[in-house]
Order: sequence, then C-alpha cells, then structure tokens
Amino acid sequence: MKRSITKFLAVLFLFASVAYAADPLPSWNDGTAKQSIITFVEKVTTPGSPDFVPVPERIAVFDNDGTLWCEEPLPVQLYFVIDRVKALAPQHPEWKTQEPYASLLKGDAKGVMASGERGLVDLIMATHAGMTTEEFEQIVKDWIATAKNPHTGKLFTEMTFQPMQEVLAYLRANGFKTYIVSGGGIEFMRAWSQQVYGIPPEQIVGSSIKTKFEMRDGQAVLVRLPELNFNDNNAGKAIGINQYIGRRPIMAFGNSTGDKEMLQYTQGGSGARFELLVLHDDPAHETAYGPARGLPSVPLVHFTQELDDYAKQNGWTVVSTKNDWKTIYASQPAVTAIDILLEPDATMLKHAAANNQQLLAVYPQGFALDEGHRPHITLVQRFVRTADLDEVYAAVEKVFAIANVKAMKLEAFKYYYAPTGATGVAGICAKPTPELLKLQADVIAAVAPYTVETGPVSAFTAPMDDAASNAAFIQYVSTFVPKLTGEHFNPHVSIGVAPKDYLDKMVAGPFEPFTFSPAGAAVFQLGPYGTAAKKLAEWNM
Repeated sequence: MKRSITKFLAVLFLFASVAYAADPLPSWNDGTAKQSIITFVEKVTTPGSPDFVPVPERIAVFDNDGTLWCEEPLPVQLYFVIDRVKALAPQHPEWKTQEPYASLLKGDAKGVMASGERGLVDLIMATHAGMTTEEFEQIVKDWIATAKNPHTGKLFTEMTFQPMQEVLAYLRANGFKTYIVSGGGIEFMRAWSQQVYGIPPEQIVGSSIKTKFEMRDGQAVLVRLPELNFNDNNAGKAIGINQYIGRRPIMAFGNSTGDKEMLQYTQGGSGARFELLVLHDDPAHETAYGPARGLPSVPLVHFTQELDDYAKQNGWTVVSTKNDWKTIYASQPAVTAIDILLEPDATMLKHAAANNQQLLAVYPQGFALDEGHRPHITLVQRFVRTADLDEVYAAVEKVFAIANVKAMKLEAFKYYYAPTGATGVAGICAKPTPELLKLQADVIAAVAPYTVETGPVSAFTAPMDDAASNAAFIQYVSTFVPKLTGEHFNPHVSIGVAPKDYLDKMVAGPFEPFTFSPAGAAVFQLGPYGTAAKKLAEWNM
C-alpha cells in the first residue's frame, strides 16, 4: 500500500496533475458558507453542467483589506503612511504645526480623523509621490519586509486570512484567474501581492495617483505626482474591473459597504454568479465590527445592517469569522516546499496548447493549461528555510544570469505519459542537454545552504486528505535530489490527461521534434500533489 501511494504521488508530482485535496478548504468549518463556495466551483467547472463556464471567463475578484488580510484597527497602508510621515518629518519642519501631520506625529488619531477624507488624501500624496515608480516599489518592499502590527506584534504579511488563502488556491486549481480589486494603492499592493497571495502585479486593480514620463540620466522613468488619478472604491471598483480586467467576474469577495457595487456588478451578469461578504464577528481571535447585528462601529470600515439585509435578499453568502472559520491567520511555516522551474517560450506553449486541446476533446475532465496549470519544466524541488527565501531568490537569480538561460536550445523529442489508474498524465519530453544538466546542478548548489532535509506538511500551500499521502508527499520532495536529478532527470512539460488506450496510441505514433528555449524562470511554493501552486518569485530572461 505504501509503495503504491508513493508511486502514485511521484507520477502526480512529475506531471502536475489537477488532483487536489479531498477537502480544499480545511480551515473552514463545515456549513452553508463553505459548501456554497464548493458547490458553485463544482457546477461552473464540470463539463456538461448547464452552468459550465469556460476557463477564460472564470474571473474571481477579491477586496484586500478585511477580506484577504487584517484591516483593524487601521488598514495596513495607513501604517505605511504613518511610518513614511515620521521618516520624512525632518525634511518638513512645517509639519509640526500643520494638520493632519501635527496630529499624526503626536499620535493623535482623533486629530488625524478630524481632517476628514481630504486630510487622508494629503497624507497619501505627501508620502507616495515625488519619486519614480521603481523607487516607490523598493520603499514599499523594504517596509513590508519588517513592518509589524503594533497590537499583535506579527508581520503584516503574517496576518493574511488562512481560510481566504485556501479559497485563492482552490480557485486557481480549478482554472480561475484571481484578481485583487481594492481601494488601496495599486502600486503599494503590486510590490508584495505575488509573494503574499500568489497574485501577480498585472492582476491588481486599485487606487492610483498620476504619473509623468521623464528621462533621467538617459533612462526612461515614470515619476509619481501628488494628484489622484483613480479612486478604486465603492462604484469605482466596478469601473476599475471594466477598465483593467475587461471581463465581468463570476465570483466576488468583499467585507464592507465599499465592496457592495463590486458584488452588484458581478451579480448583474448572465449565467451562474457568486458573491460573498466576510463579517468580522470574532473579537476573541481577531476583531468585531459592524454595525450590523449589533456589532461595534469603527472608523473607515462599515458593515451596515442595510448591507447585511441586502446580502440576504440577493442570495449573497455572508461568512461569520467566528462560526465559519476554524482559524484566522495564515501561519508562517519555518520551512517552505519550493519548485524552481523554467517557463518555456512561445514555440513550446503553442505545441503544448494544441496537444492540450486534443486531450480535452477526448477527456473533458482533464485540466486546461491556464493560470492554475502553467506549462513549465521543473529543475528541482526542495525544502528551504522560510526565513531564507529572499536569499534563495538572490542565489538562483545569479545562476540564471550567468547561465544565459534564454539562449539555451532544447529539443522536444517524444511524448510520454505515466498511468494513474484508467487514465494517464501526458507530457512532452525534452532532451537533457549538458547545459540544462549543468544549470540544474548549479541551482541545486546555489540553494544548498538554505535547504533542510525534510519539512512538515505545512510547508506546502495545503495538505492532502490523509496522513499516508501527506507522508509520501513529503518523502518525494525530500528525495527529489538525488533521485530525480542528474542522470535521472526527465525534463518535460505537462500537456493534459486522457484514457490510457488513447495515450498508448499517441506515444506510439509519430512525433515531429522541435526546438524551443526557456523564456523565463520562477520559484513556486508547492501545493497538493506537487502542483506549482503559489508563485513566489520570477525572472523574465
């Protein structure tokens, strides 16, 4: 039994199958809220279902503050504003008497709030403008790496909601593209969203200030101006979705009146639709605010009784953080399971996509090559210390830069599949050239100082459904080096799933070799069954 489980997992690791944990939302209590998410996803992703939605139309949008991470006692970006004002204060002696700066520097929150929305806008402009977009991005990255909530002592990046992280992973595993649509600053969120949520910068919609083009020392830059460009809140969220995404979402998640129009816009489309609001009602483990259901009122954020009533009347799911969530914050594991991989160029993507469509025509239950199943060649899988991830990225980046990866020429020479019961997971194999083998060896050496022999199941984005599978899962990554590297390396790109009899004919049939190159590289956190579930870092070669 143990041997069969290990073999089965190895196959799924090699080919990044669509398999997912039996319980995709383990941090949710069983109940109406959890079931509403699973039921909706199943009906829109099941071929032949009257509610089936093609992959390109599977768009899910999420508010950020209060929906994906903490929002009380202040939205995280306001803590950034506070720290920036303090850092810049020596350059602005006039702030000692000028509001709202004077109140902020004295720690007088009421004085700051008395300045109203205009005062908050002034603070944002003073701290977010007057620099290039690259300079601002670096300031945010430096801040978010060490910034902590003054009440919990946790890093803000440790205060994301574990149940919602599971929803993000579950949707992506089912072909959804996930977007953040927030009233927060778009460039503030872009600096860390990929690392924290696995959501890349191009899938962020938010408020913005104006920029202008300049040439500085022969370099083209964009300079941030102290003038509002777009307010992505309330009705602005629906407008932002149209402007930045261009498709009406089929799922929307929020937590306050500022999200109402986004959910209304989502519901207004044809076909199956899903809307969810997070109601914070657990002061013992996080916070509680309303004023709906008699909960306390707080500044800036409002979940009104009117919103609560509207949600019930329109069939929206309302999540109680007290009753529907087993845990609140995503824990930061000491160890992370990573997949260091190469992303192929357009030539391979074209072949993989064509093969994938053929396999889906034969076996519609298989997986499409999409955001949740991006074609790639795994170089190495390892357990590394979470605290050393930045060092891992830097070390790997140096290897890729020296290797001139994009210049590599790889030959795709055959089809391959591994059986998984009555079906098989198919791939296109590439010849392991000396250059590719050296790259793999160099990557292994580069990350060696940061690796650990093994890790817990918490090192992955989510566990599987039984202890035996989890154990085999961990063993696979623990022994990836040396069992699947060097002379045992089988570089390949997964292309889909089909019945074995079909795959036998495909493998036995003709294969016209072609040459392709890597177009980029990335580090992902591994998910259930070896899926590249959460992008942590990437490099465009």
